[in-house]
Amino acid sequence: MSPPSLTHGFVAMALISDSLGRHQAFYGAGYEFTFFRGRRALGPYAIVGAALGASTDTATQQFAILWNIGGGLEWRPVPFVAVGAEVRYRLDDRGPRGFWRAAPDARAGPSIAVGVALHIGKRRGGGGGAAEGGQTGASGGAAAPALIPPPEVVTGNAASVVETAISVLGVPYQWGGTAENGFDCSGLIQYAYGLHGIRLPRRASDQARAGAEVTPVLDALRPGDILLFSSRPGAGVTHVGLFAGEGKFIHSSSSGVKISLLDPHDPDGAYWMTHWVGVRRMIP
Repeated sequence: MSPPSLTHGFVAMALISDSLGRHQAFYGAGYEFTFFRGRRALGPYAIVGAALGASTDTATQQFAILWNIGGGLEWRPVPFVAVGAEVRYRLDDRGPRGFWRAAPDARAGPSIAVGVALHIGKRRGGGGGAAEGGQTGASGGAAAPALIPPPEVVTGNAASVVETAISVLGVPYQWGGTAENGFDCSGLIQYAYGLHGIRLPRRASDQARAGAEVTPVLDALRPGDILLFSSRPGAGVTHVGLFAGEGKFIHSSSSGVKISLLDPHDPDGAYWMTHWVGVRRMIP
């Protein structure tokens, strides 16, 4: 079963209603959790959150908690554009008393919103620090490696897949992430191949059985090959990366999508060389 995409963060709210001359509003800030957003080109997501603030009307002002729960549907026709619609049910808990036993006159009701989100430009990055492996979190690399540029030329039948992965360098790591707002290791591989019509399993351990097996030696690699890593002997595949050529591979680590080396003389690369356990080829 795939882990759910989870994003969360602080939000500011200003909700104003002025019907029949009765001005009502809520002003505050809170925290929200979003589930399953960005897992696929078209898909639903869920939201739950709460905000503390002031609930006002024409005569009074009270401390309140605004509870809200809802969901939406988002369509990503291309990686940098998202079109969506969202519905939320909000409860203005004045007092507060708790959403489970709100006052009889508590203001509550649904809200509907539609919108378009754009991502402009390419996020580049690299950075260092310990690398974080796939579903369970393999870590290694004692020193922060220098920024490694992508190969000057990418060749082979899977060159377009590699170029897609290069285009999202610097995107932050997100457990369960499969879209440009964040990737985990297997989510990045699934995304890069998926944009070119090749569907891959969600989990790193399942991707380790996809395609054809290739001997894990540098001379046998082609751009687009999926590299398999294990955090320790017998642990199974816990991290995956995409070979880009010139001894370099792209993967989503704790510092985001970056390029690392398969090089025993590089501090970061030495870690990956000792934990490299296999290769899978999706495009002959």
